[in-house]
Amino acid sequence: METQNFRDLLSKAILQSDIVRIFDYLLTIGVEEGASDIHIEPFENYCRIRIRVDGVLHELVQYPKSFHDSIISKFKIESGQMRPDEKRLPQDARVSAITQTNKEIDLRANTLPTVWGEKLVMRIVDKSKEIPDLKYLGLDGSNGRIIEKNLQYPNGIILNTGPTGSGKTTTLYSCLSDINKPEVNITTFEDPVENKMMGLNQAQVRSDIGFTFLSGLRSALRQDPDIIMVGEIRDRETLEMAMESAMTGHLVFSTIHTNSAVETVTRVLNMGAQPFMLAGTFNLVIAQRLGRKICPHCAIKVSVKDDIKYLNAKQAFRSFDKELLKREILLRGISQEEWNDFFVDGYVSQGTGKDPKTGEVCPVCKGVWYKGRVGIYEMMDYTDQIRMMLLDGKSAFEVGKYALSQGMIDLERDGLFKTIQGKLDLHEVYRFVKIQDIV
Repeated sequence: METQNFRDLLSKAILQSDIVRIFDYLLTIGVEEGASDIHIEPFENYCRIRIRVDGVLHELVQYPKSFHDSIISKFKIESGQMRPDEKRLPQDARVSAITQTNKEIDLRANTLPTVWGEKLVMRIVDKSKEIPDLKYLGLDGSNGRIIEKNLQYPNGIILNTGPTGSGKTTTLYSCLSDINKPEVNITTFEDPVENKMMGLNQAQVRSDIGFTFLSGLRSALRQDPDIIMVGEIRDRETLEMAMESAMTGHLVFSTIHTNSAVETVTRVLNMGAQPFMLAGTFNLVIAQRLGRKICPHCAIKVSVKDDIKYLNAKQAFRSFDKELLKREILLRGISQEEWNDFFVDGYVSQGTGKDPKTGEVCPVCKGVWYKGRVGIYEMMDYTDQIRMMLLDGKSAFEVGKYALSQGMIDLERDGLFKTIQGKLDLHEVYRFVKIQDIV
């Protein structure tokens, strides 16, 4: 059954005030359309449901406010983890469910009291999705080679940074899947365990009973591990324990919240890490975002020569060492025609949202120009030179400037390479990267 049919059934269930069916169809639509989150939110005169697809929210349906409380109460009761009578405080729940298309999912739900009533947000974890291979994530060119090299190291720290929903966990799972072999012992501490993988010892942390990332990391060292993954480094103690684990012969994976791979240096030092520990344990810091891919069905070539984003794009390559740039172009398989289209003629691919044959709404992207997402990556490989700079007390700005001069692919460069190859448009790249002042 197509998702449009489920949308029609959802509208019918709303007209009939059938709360049970509303949830059944809503979860099915969310999973079938690839949504990561569902928002159920009240306003003064009406309520609405939105779903986040490919990182952007889309309104699904509006409904009368008269039965909003019934929807929220129904979910609270079904979850078994929320108090239906408590409407003044935010509440959390984790629920397992099966959609109308027989897909098993986990929901991480949160209610928030607002001036017009309680808002419910549900994060969807689709258990039917398989862990993608690293080669399908968008780790192109030298970025792919860097991560392959670092996965072979016996010890050290590999950190992934980025905002919520940027694909950090998926990247780490793909890394673990790549090195998951019978001869190594891999232990993970997650909140929550989003994907269950054969061969991994995965533990769900429970901060409410004192089972935190820190306590899990301490216990992991008594489990004879080779590789450890910690869901997130949130405090100084967890960071120090991760560094100690790396110093004692373990390969440690984790995430941290910063805006870029370079800024992670400042963040870690501010958390209390000593420069010699940072230089001695860090192998690789990855920053990533998820960019919406241009719909291949309705894409056309357009001129962007007068666009300020295009001027920024050209500026980003002026400081790129010519020999290193040539090597990167070859590694990524960028053709001379693609390069000339962008740099000589100023053309990029862009979706139109319309079927090229009929002129009606594009049947693939449903008129939104984009279909699917691809990773945009920044990799700071901790070379001997960068380690020496950290030991000499150089700032994150100086380290970053040096890394770029040595051909580091930052978010902007990686996004622009994907734009040249017709995977992204300039709007998507500069959704994540600041536009500089062009003189």
